[in-house]
Amino acid sequence: MIKVCQKCMGRVRRERSRELRKKYPYYCPYCDENMYSFECMEVLKHGTERKMQERAGR
Repeated sequence: MIKVCQKCMGRVRRERSRELRKKYPYYCPYCDENMYSFECMEVLKHGTERKMQERAGR
């Protein structure tokens, strides 16, 4: 599975900055935004969407 941005459906990557990663674990290069886990969606590689589990508060 891969994680994609809910806004643009582009593939997100792990934040590289150690300081930013504490608050924003993901980065969308297409939107040029740092993202929380709940702003991303898990998708199977062949395109089938899977509902993302929110990690906030868990």
